[in-house]
Amino acid sequence: MTQSSAEGRGMPPRGSARFASIRPLAKRLAGPASAVVFVGVAMAARVLLGNLLPGLTVFNLYYPAILAAALVGGEASAALALVLSAASSWLILHNAQGLLVPMATVTLNLVIFVLAGAFVGAVGARLRRLLRRRRRDILRLADREARYRALFEGVSEGFALIEGVRDDQGKIVDFVLLEANPALIEMFKVTSAVVGRLRSEYAFGPADPEYLQACERAFGRLPVRIELFSTATQRWYDVRLSWVGENRLAQILVDITERKVAENRQVEMFDELNHRVKNNLAAVSAMLSMQARAADDVRLREQLNKAVDRIETIADVHASLYRVSSTDQIDFAGYLKRLCDRLATSLLDDDRVRIEADIDPTMAPLEEAVPLGLIVNELVTNAAKYAYPPPVAGVIHVALHNTPEALILKVSDEGRGLPGPDTASGIGMRLVRSLVQQCGGELQIDRERGASFTIRLREHAPPDTIPESTLL
Repeated sequence: MTQSSAEGRGMPPRGSARFASIRPLAKRLAGPASAVVFVGVAMAARVLLGNLLPGLTVFNLYYPAILAAALVGGEASAALALVLSAASSWLILHNAQGLLVPMATVTLNLVIFVLAGAFVGAVGARLRRLLRRRRRDILRLADREARYRALFEGVSEGFALIEGVRDDQGKIVDFVLLEANPALIEMFKVTSAVVGRLRSEYAFGPADPEYLQACERAFGRLPVRIELFSTATQRWYDVRLSWVGENRLAQILVDITERKVAENRQVEMFDELNHRVKNNLAAVSAMLSMQARAADDVRLREQLNKAVDRIETIADVHASLYRVSSTDQIDFAGYLKRLCDRLATSLLDDDRVRIEADIDPTMAPLEEAVPLGLIVNELVTNAAKYAYPPPVAGVIHVALHNTPEALILKVSDEGRGLPGPDTASGIGMRLVRSLVQQCGGELQIDRERGASFTIRLREHAPPDTIPESTLL
């Protein structure tokens, strides 16, 4: 195969492969060769200068040779240069001064030269390692700087490095923009001239107090994330602040205006939906109430009134959901208290029977709140009608306890109790059992001293996790 055909197949030329195999050997031989060259130059200079200056010291010119060999080839080259220098010095001393100077003096001078040369070689080798490490660090730093610059200039989010400016009390009142990437410059429609200037000097005016407070928190070395509206650009930004130095912060800004617009639109749609659902439920409740008042059959009137109560129970859950502006969790404790108040008003004509509520603060998802409300509505309605027949007085207890193990809902009375086992087959009990099963709970019925219904569900949010706005 010819060289041109090998190149055409994507194979490296033979010459380059041969050169690649020789390169490591040449690199290994460079150090010893440099030692021979430097010592040879020093020896030639010594002979030349020795003829001109007969009193010249033998060893002086070998120290630079040993140092140069150490810088080029390291410890091995320095050792070789020291051996060659000592040998050449011995020859010069022995031949020129061996008859005039005692051998002990010559030997002592040579030993001193070897020790001094070894020190010079060690220093040179150490300096070589430091220089090589420094060179690697510079290359690594340059590579890191190049990657940082590529990320800094190419990232789509706005990035800035800021330095806080404090007043006499040590409070952040302004900041200096130390660095800003092109995305940030474009985001705020400014020029790079803002870099190095105070925030108050921009066309934007003073910094937002909420932003300065977030900076104060970020100086505590904890990441801070806030959402701010810029009056200058009329846009929303997600701002993330991180501590990077004694008085410096790094911040990343993401334009979230489109998301905010979508959220506002969703809120408006939710408000409209709530309004329509509320009106529809009220209309259905009103029609059923009219039918109940017009019905001649007492049993039919009773059933229609029960249907009205159930619809109003669902309407209460919906109102609670709308009140906390959440689509997944509602203040179930507040809802349950309002339900008990409504049932007391609609079912109890006098103070002979009353409803007592013992309710722990609890959040509940919507898919549980509706069936639980219907369960309480059904059980309290039945107890109000059958537990305490006139003239007997009594109390209907509604309890909600949020324990670490489970959420426990209990409706009980001390009235005449359930009529018998056939109660479980009635429409009301079938509805209650179905709703308990829908919640994934367990129902326990106690017939001692009246009637007691206990529903146990899985663990719910403890009171300290409930937002304050939902407890109003």
